Amino acid sequence: MINVTDKKFLAYDLGTTATKAVLISNDIQFIDSAVEEYKTYFPQLGYVEHDPKDWWRTIVSTTKTLLEKTSTHPDEIAAVTFCSQMQGLTPVDAQGNPLMNCMIWLDARGAEYLKKLWPWPRVMGYSPYRLFRKFLKITGGAPGLTGKDQIPKILWLKDKHPEMYEKSYKFLDVKDYVIFRLTGEMITSTDFAFVWWLLDTRKKEGMALNQWSKALCKMYKIDMEKLPEVRKPTDIIGSLTSEAANALGLLKETPIVCGVGDLTAAAIGSGAVLNGELHCQIGTSGWVAGHVSDRKVDINHYTGCVGSAFPDQFYLVLAHQEIAGACLEWVKNNIIYYEEELLAKEKKQVYEIFDDLVSSCTPGAKGKGGTYLMFMPWFAGERAPLDDDHVRGGLINLSLDHDRRHLLRAVFEGVALNARWALETVENMYSPVNSLSIIGGGAKSDVWCQIYADVLNRTIRRVKDPQEAGALGAAIVAKMALGELEDVSEIKEFIHFHKEFKPNPEYRELYDSLFKEFQQLYRQNKKWFKRMNAR
Repeated sequence: MINVTDKKFLAYDLGTTATKAVLISNDIQFIDSAVEEYKTYFPQLGYVEHDPKDWWRTIVSTTKTLLEKTSTHPDEIAAVTFCSQMQGLTPVDAQGNPLMNCMIWLDARGAEYLKKLWPWPRVMGYSPYRLFRKFLKITGGAPGLTGKDQIPKILWLKDKHPEMYEKSYKFLDVKDYVIFRLTGEMITSTDFAFVWWLLDTRKKEGMALNQWSKALCKMYKIDMEKLPEVRKPTDIIGSLTSEAANALGLLKETPIVCGVGDLTAAAIGSGAVLNGELHCQIGTSGWVAGHVSDRKVDINHYTGCVGSAFPDQFYLVLAHQEIAGACLEWVKNNIIYYEEELLAKEKKQVYEIFDDLVSSCTPGAKGKGGTYLMFMPWFAGERAPLDDDHVRGGLINLSLDHDRRHLLRAVFEGVALNARWALETVENMYSPVNSLSIIGGGAKSDVWCQIYADVLNRTIRRVKDPQEAGALGAAIVAKMALGELEDVSEIKEFIHFHKEFKPNPEYRELYDSLFKEFQQLYRQNKKWFKRMNAR
């Protein structure tokens, strides 16, 4: 018989590039993980896809690897839970078979349908002003102009492949499909449904409705019966099917918790769980977010409230940015490439070398001749605070006195300057904060955390195991599902901070100036980007 203190949570982190199976102790401490990558497909400009079979294949393989290397017995697993990329669309038939690859969150093929949705003077019989008001009243937000939300993806499918649309029994997101493979149930969680912008998120007698809106489905001629059932993140969906239990090597009766999206899970794992507290993320993408009790929206900067893991208590204010750490990954793979032999010789990881190079460079990536170098991190368009699918990345003000150190520092600072713009947007909606917790793989870098503190002019508090914040947050959701936590405030005792970074007053004037130039750089080139990149 396994003692309750020896129980563990199995959390699946379904990311943009890989599946990570994470084992977490009953007191919410990271134990170990197993990771397997899968391929991202780019069949046409603006198309970004995953093969759902890859999610299932990697769920099976990482589970077996993790259980084996940690010598974990199946009866030690208290529950299975999830944190996952969001806004993927997979049409499946009545048997749950995918009818096509998943259009993941980066897929912008639906952009042309946004142009049809928002023309002047009328949209499907509604004026744009009336339509916005209708969206804001019911959902608290609206699809962005990038075309990456669920509504334009569904409209693309209906227009381009009407036979596939008709054959679609349900539209499932990434986590939803995996839960179906585990339990046979076709459901989604409230935080996922929230950002479909078809959910009625208004409250009645203090409780969120969280039901699909008949009015909005009718407006867009989307068949509501094709949308999955909406459940709370803390709901136990069921147990494993015999087939899934055999494939994973787990017990059939293991509870499957609905779980949350990566944003929602990370918000919990960041420790910023009380009203008005904020955190920032440096992962593949980035964001500034926090739990708030009042729903607000800034349409102009594509910043507003989405669903939290606690839909009856908090919203999650979010300024989501398409690319953050992925900028550095791109530089590593395409510009500054280190052979394995060189890494072995220096006895360092490549990101440690990057930190050393950035540390040796003057703030502002200033060259010997006094030339500042700036980096634009908008490699895949941008959501907040620009809502611009045409904008792209680049280095500005390159000089012959710049070298790889300056290039890397410019990347670190460009991502931080973009985060400052997001923070400014959120604080204008709510209240300024003195500090933010920080999570994500990029947060493992002391250098990057210090740059965030200097650029944002806020104290930055790094959580322990920042790259595992999502999985830890998902495990906390599972713990609440099992009735082991009753109040959100109790989460605080399970989140531990590793290090604190204070802003350096010496760089205040410089970074304030560079931030203004960063904003102006976009504004002056906005029309140019549109001319160059309009499809």
